Parts: sequence; C-alpha cells; structure tokens
Amino acid sequence: MNRRLLAVWTAVILLAAVAPVLRAQDQDSPDPNANEYTIPEGTEFKLQLHSSINSKTSKAGDRVLSTLIDPVSIEDTDVLPKGLRVDGHIGEAKSAARRGKGGSLSIVFDTVELPNGEKLAILGSLTEIFSSAGGGNPIVGPEGDLKGRGPSLKKRAAIAAVPIAAGAGGVAAGATAAGAAAAAGGIAAAILIPKGQQAALSAGSLIGMRLDRDVTLNAAVAAPPAADPPPDGNPAATGNAPAAAAGSPATNTPPATNAPPAAHHATPAGQK
Repeated sequence: MNRRLLAVWTAVILLAAVAPVLRAQDQDSPDPNANEYTIPEGTEFKLQLHSSINSKTSKAGDRVLSTLIDPVSIEDTDVLPKGLRVDGHIGEAKSAARRGKGGSLSIVFDTVELPNGEKLAILGSLTEIFSSAGGGNPIVGPEGDLKGRGPSLKKRAAIAAVPIAAGAGGVAAGATAAGAAAAAGGIAAAILIPKGQQAALSAGSLIGMRLDRDVTLNAAVAAPPAADPPPDGNPAATGNAPAAAAGSPATNTPPATNAPPAAHHATPAGQK
C-alpha cells in the first residue's frame, strides 16, 4: 500500500514539474499559419497585357502574359508587389461572323510568379478594360469573356436604307410591286450586313482581373528579397561613403588655425 501511494505521489510531482515546461514549449513553438496570407475570392488585380490577343487568330491554350500594376494588400501588407508576372491562357475563341455577330474569347488567368521564382496557381477571369492600346473598343461580357462589337452605326444606317429605298421605288409601280420590292430589299439588307468586329486587345492594354477562388501564400515567399547588408558593418562597402582625397593622410588631422582649408574639387566621372 505504501509503495502504491509513493508511486502515485512520485507521478504527481513529476507531472507538476513537467507541465510548465510543456506549456512553455507549446507557447514558444511557431504557429505554422502565422506567416500565411489568404487573398480572398473576388480580389481585383490591375494588369498590363504583354500579349496581343484576337478572336480571329488566337487559339484555345495560347499563353497570355501580363504584369501586376498595383500591389495586392492584405491587412495593410503588400503580399503581392507590383511588377509580378500574372499569366494565363485562352479558354475559348470564336471569330466574328456575318449578320453583325462580333467575335469572342475568354481568358483564364492561372499563374502568379512570385519574387523568388516560385509559381503560384490561381484562377482568375477578365472583368474590365481600362484602356485598349490597339485603339479597339471591345467589351467584357457578364461571364468574363471579351466580345467584339457589331458593325459600326454608319454601316448599319447604310444597310437599313436599302429596304426603305426599295419599298419607295415599288410604291410608284403599285402596291404589289411595292411589297415585293420591300421584301427583296429586306433580304438584300440581311445579306449585306457585314461581320461584327473581332474581340481583340493589343499588348500594352490595361485590364482588370478578378480572383475566382481563395489563394493562400507564405509571406516570406511573397516578399521581395532583402538587400544584403554591407560586410562587417563597413559603410564604405555600400559605395555611399565619400572617398578620401588623393594624397590625404589616413588620420583626421585638423587644419592649421592660421591657414585656410584646402579646396577639394570632385573629379567628374571618366576624367583624370
């Protein structure tokens, strides 16, 4: 009985001694998620396009290159600095068709290249066109696809005048002839309607991208690498310390009180 009691008390004493140590180790151990940031779905990226895309010539799978113009911040911290590569690919492309149907294509943004060269998988879609470098005027549809517009108003007005003119000419010849002429004019107008405009953006265009799912990244990986400190704390190693004048002594000897200080003139670079 005494041995059991002694064993129990020994276990209690050991537990009491070890518990504070275990708590301290738990407090000191770093949280694996402490340096992680999550960029939430819906975050907007402003990008500059470096690839020219066109619904007539682009094919599904073609790579689309761009760079981040403004940094992406989470909790007042820039987790994605500006200048990072943000790339994607063409998802689908349809050329413009007759009867005024404009072309269309979709862009799927899939990669962010971090400062250390690591590639972070993302999913993003086109949301906005801030400026078109090629002078075109495409629009962004509700599903994030780039759409070419229809024929210009000038062309549409000219085509619309065809059945009107045909009907007016038929009136002079009688009601039956007028109806036939108007019908013929309508058919001609439908045939004459040109293709819509291609969906196109040139390199240099400024666009908006929306993140379509959360992205988690390590802050240390996302941050740009810090500059190397000068060796041994020597300020001269940084190149910012002024060089000593030629022929001057190594010690800092003050000038004589009765003599004016010598003038030092900086020699321009490349001259001796």
